[in-house]
Amino acid sequence: MRQETLEQILKVISLASQRYSTGDGIDRSYQYGVSRVSIEYGIAYQTVGDACRRRLGLDHVGEFKTMLRACFEGDPSQLRDVLVRKNSRYYHDKINDFFSKLKNDKAAIEIKAQEPDTFVTYTIQLRKSDSDVLKALSQLLSAEPEEVFADVAVEAIKEHMKKVISQL
Repeated sequence: MRQETLEQILKVISLASQRYSTGDGIDRSYQYGVSRVSIEYGIAYQTVGDACRRRLGLDHVGEFKTMLRACFEGDPSQLRDVLVRKNSRYYHDKINDFFSKLKNDKAAIEIKAQEPDTFVTYTIQLRKSDSDVLKALSQLLSAEPEEVFADVAVEAIKEHMKKVISQL
């Protein structure tokens, strides 16, 4: 596995850990991590998801999410072992160091006892054709359509806000 691919997977784990610790479920946490990494590296969401599944020799993303949840709940051994097996021995120290820091960061996050985000509900209507695309994407991502829509919409809104502000 290339070093950049390993870094992307570790970044997904780190970002998903942050979301999971604030109360998001494993699916939403994983999707957030993959989405943010895809934006940061300028690559497709599916490419990052592929790194977390196929590059690790897993049959489906559910296996990765199961190991991710176990990691966040105190048992990183399976996830760490898969990463160690799929990477050159030159990266083993980096992987072990990452999981050591992740465990310590989790303790620090729990100490902070962050206030959970408040949410506002919006009701929208989509054309049937757009809804069909959303449903198809949701099935590909093994996620609920509402979660996929919210993640994509929020990212688009933030990008649009940046563009508007830069024009002021």
